[in-house]
Amino acid sequence: MEHANGIPLRNKWHKMAGDQQVRCINAIYRTIKEIVDLEFPAYGSIYFSDALDSDDNQPLGDDFCVGTHCGTRYWDCDAGERRYYHYTRKNRGPWLNIGDYCDGLIDSGLSRVPRVDDEIRKRPIYQGTPETHLALLESARSVLKQMAMDPRLCSSASPLLFHPDLHMRNIFVSEDDPSVVTSIIDWQGTSVEPAFWYSDEVPDFATGSELCTKAFELSSRFLTPKLSGPRLMEEGLFRPFRYCYRTWKDGAVALRHELIETARLWEELGFEGRCPFALPTREELANHAKEYKLFEAAQTLRTDLCSLLNTASDGWVPPENWEETQSTHKELFDGMLQAVVSNPNVDDEPVKDEMTLRAIWPFDINE
Repeated sequence: MEHANGIPLRNKWHKMAGDQQVRCINAIYRTIKEIVDLEFPAYGSIYFSDALDSDDNQPLGDDFCVGTHCGTRYWDCDAGERRYYHYTRKNRGPWLNIGDYCDGLIDSGLSRVPRVDDEIRKRPIYQGTPETHLALLESARSVLKQMAMDPRLCSSASPLLFHPDLHMRNIFVSEDDPSVVTSIIDWQGTSVEPAFWYSDEVPDFATGSELCTKAFELSSRFLTPKLSGPRLMEEGLFRPFRYCYRTWKDGAVALRHELIETARLWEELGFEGRCPFALPTREELANHAKEYKLFEAAQTLRTDLCSLLNTASDGWVPPENWEETQSTHKELFDGMLQAVVSNPNVDDEPVKDEMTLRAIWPFDINE
């Protein structure tokens, strides 16, 4: 693929000398600096001022505004992920402060929870009932709102526009001098989020070598301090924010784990007062540990299968590879099933039987 203003960086990256790669990383961050330095009045998505008819829109100047967040986590647009509004209203922004933004995340999580789970017998034990999710999300609302009052969170939550997928396939460079960035494409999924939302994202060009990693860290720190500041802070300050809206997809255990860890480390993390989430009893913690071990096994299984099958995380494969991938997929399942049922030390493993394996298997099995 070529672009009017250059060629994809991934086509040139491994042919570039180390000093060229460093110059290229610096050029990338000089390019995005102009976007990152923009000031925004709210969290949400950017529209032409006359595109939306709402009193909630926040003027941005030059015929633009910040309005309703267009991200998929707030809309019923992903296959297999319905939205329900039995327990909450539609809350899609824009949000003027981090506290309201937290409400938006929690309400998005609540909108995924059905009144009745007709598939509960087919799900892994860590999924949790609708009642479990409702209670957990309301506890998370209190925790996030109190965390958001901390000065460190406030200083790391400035509304920031950033590229949603800053990787080599979206960066175009000069064919004559590949260290010169000509354009960065695919901005359509961009939204205005708290700066800390991007703190754990590391682009692929920063992971190839120690030199590139160092260049990335320095360029980010000096050219885009709004981004690098949260990245240098304790990760535990932000983790609960990233799980609260997706409990029904991940299972209740993921958010519960983050709330438990936050409560345990509340004072160590430097928060004032008492954590709104009370630690579970010893018995509840033991049950949680079993569920979380299985949850981790499920995540590892998905990652390993995607690598072995060369698929996307949702199982997508090119049409021309479908039959071969499907056959390999079935062989992998049969092999793992045989390993599970013949394992004499099954008590030491999170996956103990066929029912559990099927419950955590990430893709459909065609018998």
